[in-house]
Amino acid sequence: MPPERLVRDSLVNVKGLVVTIAAAAVVTGRAGAQGVRVTGVSALQVVDVRPLVEDSVPIGQASGTGPYRLLPDGTVVRCVTGEAFCRFLSSGDRETAAPLVQDLRAVVWGLGQGISAQAHVRARGSLGSADASWPRADDHFDAIEAWLEVDREQWRARLGRQWTTGGLGLYNYDGGSLLLRPGRARIDVFGGRSLVVGLNEPATGPELGAVDDLPPDEDGWLIGASAVVPFGTRGNVAATYQRVIRADRAALYSERVAANASWLLFGGSADAEVAYDISALEVNDASLQFARPLGRGVSGSIELRRHRPFFEAWTIWGAFSPVAFDEARAELSWRNGAGNVGADVRGAWRAYGETTAGLESTPLKTDGWRAGAGAEWLPRKVWLLHADYDVDIGFGASRSDIAAGARWMPDDSRFLGLVANGLQHIYEFRVGTGRILGLRLEGGTRITPDVRLLADVALYDHHLTDGAAGPDWSQRRLSVRLDWTVGRDPGTAGLPGIPP
Repeated sequence: MPPERLVRDSLVNVKGLVVTIAAAAVVTGRAGAQGVRVTGVSALQVVDVRPLVEDSVPIGQASGTGPYRLLPDGTVVRCVTGEAFCRFLSSGDRETAAPLVQDLRAVVWGLGQGISAQAHVRARGSLGSADASWPRADDHFDAIEAWLEVDREQWRARLGRQWTTGGLGLYNYDGGSLLLRPGRARIDVFGGRSLVVGLNEPATGPELGAVDDLPPDEDGWLIGASAVVPFGTRGNVAATYQRVIRADRAALYSERVAANASWLLFGGSADAEVAYDISALEVNDASLQFARPLGRGVSGSIELRRHRPFFEAWTIWGAFSPVAFDEARAELSWRNGAGNVGADVRGAWRAYGETTAGLESTPLKTDGWRAGAGAEWLPRKVWLLHADYDVDIGFGASRSDIAAGARWMPDDSRFLGLVANGLQHIYEFRVGTGRILGLRLEGGTRITPDVRLLADVALYDHHLTDGAAGPDWSQRRLSVRLDWTVGRDPGTAGLPGIPP
């Protein structure tokens, strides 16, 4: 039997594994086993949106020549030679999107010595009329993770849908992993059918196709290993190797390695990281960071970083030779002795590599910077006041946002807050500016020790100024979230005062 079919018939049937875990939860619960714990998050959002719709005007109403022309209100339209109309996108009538998401996480333990199972599934639905306006509205079920585990003192084995995290980011896969614990070191070997990073979907799935015109025609196989080794009592060193190949083994999707080290130095902590693309012979990320208390409630950190975007070999985006940038960051924070007043300031400057684009007479911008500051104050135990501001000036574009608010917290179970915020985006090489002003009311309460209700309602008003033309992004939003738990925490087993 081909290995692709073997995996799909045995390991990739995640829904069947989820059902098995749920059945095991019922059986073990009835049989008086060690325990079952189910947690859920029920979330509903209501958003009124104005989707973009195709529109057109007679070519005589547009001024200028060439394929792109202007309407009297500043809207840019596209005119094709020989056609009587110019086309553009405008804001349509308001529609209501009301996505409903249900997350369920089940943990079953006590199936045997060190044997447990865990599943995390997500169901999606909609109560509104604008299903197409919400991302992944047609994806009604996902198994985020679903695995069986055998844990011993010197090793741990897992089989099912899981993920690996490290210096190369988060990768989901359907397969197996083996963690070894020789002494204080940790060695993890893993492999299986790879999924799109962060999406928990196959590489050939529709979500990827929606953002990439040339998705891969074959699934991928992921193999890798990682290790963490402490040195003395002052730090540790970690490394990860990862390779993704086509399911038919005819091509390489990616091959990368990462290493990082953390140690205590000069009364502070230092961290160094590097990620290297073996297939392209390029460094994707390298950074060095140092943080240290400076006395009198002040602490600071500095970071030097070089970043070059990484793209899997199957995507066309890497062919455009993305430009790397070097960046220096710094941050200072302060908190008073009583702990009720705090503030921080931060800033960064970056320099981009040569793009070999643009005109010699009008060179492109080769640097950018960002800065921000924030503060919070607890004038009384039940009140929190906070404010924050950030600005980012980059290549041909800029962004700034500001927020300020207050929160009332009469006890550990309830809170009520009000936040006002503003956001401004100047998109790449766009003339004119747009501003969004918002006001959000938020609150939460713990109904029982195992049930918590959170809700917020917000208004966002979009203003186009300085002759800018574009769609209207003004919105009204409502969000309701219910967190609940059935069963006890396995970490409390055997503690005094905790019933079995």
